[in-house]
Amino acid sequence: MHRRYRKKEGWKQPSMWWRMAGIVGICWMIPLAFMIGIFGVYMASNHSDMTAENFRDQLEFSNKICVERLNGAVAASRQASYDGELLAVHERYLAGILGNFDAGRAYKNYLTDKYLKNDAVSSAILWFETEDVLYSVYNERANGSYQGIRVYETTDHEAVRECAKTLDTRIGFLVCKDRIYLVRNLVDKRYHRQATLVFCLNRDYCFNSLSEYPLAEGVCAQIGGQMLPLRNGEALSEWLGSGEAESRGGYAWVGGRLCVSDIRAGDNYQLHTAMLLQKEVTKYPFYGYPYVLGGMVLSLVPMLLLMLHVFRRQVTDPVEVLSEGARHIEQGELGYQVCVPLANREFTYLRDSMNEMSTHLKQQFDRIYQEEIALREARIMALQSHINPHFMNNTLEIINWEARLSGNEKVSKMIGALSTMLDAAMDRRKRPQVRLSEEMGYVNSYLYITGERLGSRLKVEKELPEELMDCMVPRLILQPVIENAVEHGVVPNGSGTVRLLGYCDDTYLYLETINDGGMTEEDRARIERLLDPNYSAGKEPAGNLGIANVNQRLRILFGDPCGLTITEREDGKVVAKLTMPVQK
Repeated sequence: MHRRYRKKEGWKQPSMWWRMAGIVGICWMIPLAFMIGIFGVYMASNHSDMTAENFRDQLEFSNKICVERLNGAVAASRQASYDGELLAVHERYLAGILGNFDAGRAYKNYLTDKYLKNDAVSSAILWFETEDVLYSVYNERANGSYQGIRVYETTDHEAVRECAKTLDTRIGFLVCKDRIYLVRNLVDKRYHRQATLVFCLNRDYCFNSLSEYPLAEGVCAQIGGQMLPLRNGEALSEWLGSGEAESRGGYAWVGGRLCVSDIRAGDNYQLHTAMLLQKEVTKYPFYGYPYVLGGMVLSLVPMLLLMLHVFRRQVTDPVEVLSEGARHIEQGELGYQVCVPLANREFTYLRDSMNEMSTHLKQQFDRIYQEEIALREARIMALQSHINPHFMNNTLEIINWEARLSGNEKVSKMIGALSTMLDAAMDRRKRPQVRLSEEMGYVNSYLYITGERLGSRLKVEKELPEELMDCMVPRLILQPVIENAVEHGVVPNGSGTVRLLGYCDDTYLYLETINDGGMTEEDRARIERLLDPNYSAGKEPAGNLGIANVNQRLRILFGDPCGLTITEREDGKVVAKLTMPVQK
């Protein structure tokens, strides 16, 4: 197979698109020209299509009249939903204000006043979900009768009831033999179905423009998904429901006779009609159509074979070569190269790209392997480094018990505070956030140890409302700020006061640490550098990283405007302010 791809050196490979375009142009243009010529002769010799368009225009006009009359019935049914009179009477009946006889008379009076003057409505029927009684009136002028009401009650009521259950607040149409019903549910303010209003439509009035068309041999309508044969329309039902009418532009020749169709949108429904015209009206348009089609098929066979050959050579074989290379790579042969010449420029580019990808993949795999080894060693070292903090914590517990047993409470308290801070630093439970009350436990432990070191030289004032103690804050976010205030505000001056404030608004929690140490120009430059959003630790001394770490953690977790700011007030006091979202 590979020998077929050998070409002379220096030969420029043609694009696959141009090859395929040339083949298609040659093989399709000849049959297409032949087809256009044949159709041109027939189009010039008769006007069948024009005739079909004329009849379709007439059907559209008749369909429009039907839709206007049906829309009148739909609008009349909607009136009962809008004015709410029927449901109001029913509520009064349920409340005992009206008796059974008075309520029934009110229902019938409403139906008579609203619908018996509408020529589209033969009869109107009403029933409520909580009752088995049907309230009905009929319009003799619109072909309504008492017998029609009886037929509905004995034959069609159950089918209409099932249809009403599927409608919600929409209208629906139901065809039962030669009877067509318009169904609407009446719902309360909570959209619960309370009653159902049904119109038996006057077919002679609503569809007169279709059924009385003189040149039609058969007429069929489809409304709301329901098929309605109007005049010898049973044969058209299948053709109308298949969708073939729309796919052929609204008309077709069936058995030598013209069938036309039209779809028109009504008020929340569609009326789709089809009409079979009498055979004498039109003639069969293309007597030789089967022969023309057979000749076209025979002329396309050689083209199909040629296209299959070209497709295999230009597409299938190159794809097989690339697939074989992909299988080698999938089986673990990283760096595998496809060296077979391909037949066109596109697949040659894909081959070269796949070879380059295979090479890069091998290089990446080797690099990742080396990094994995290094990472594994780093993890082992990290696990080993965790031994010392755990050992120290356990040792402090033992020393604490010894101090208590010996009665040295001061040493015991200092060891307990140191153990608390060490436990917070180790973060055994891996909690990124803790309650402010727990964070204050770490702060108090630090302040206790520092207070033992500085004695009366350090004064601490706390103003933290109790309701803030349930707020969630990042773990060890406050202790570094307190430590910075002590080491840079109190220790250099020999003594001082550190004041801790907390307050919040609807969005953010604010924690302020105030000390009276003041700042030098060197301090301001250092703080500006450490709190810069683009700050990188680099060779910064470890003692200066606390506030930078706090600021970066808040910005990463919550974004702007959260973070740490350090400013100097006019009275010389330094304020370190933490801003974070309120989370309880």
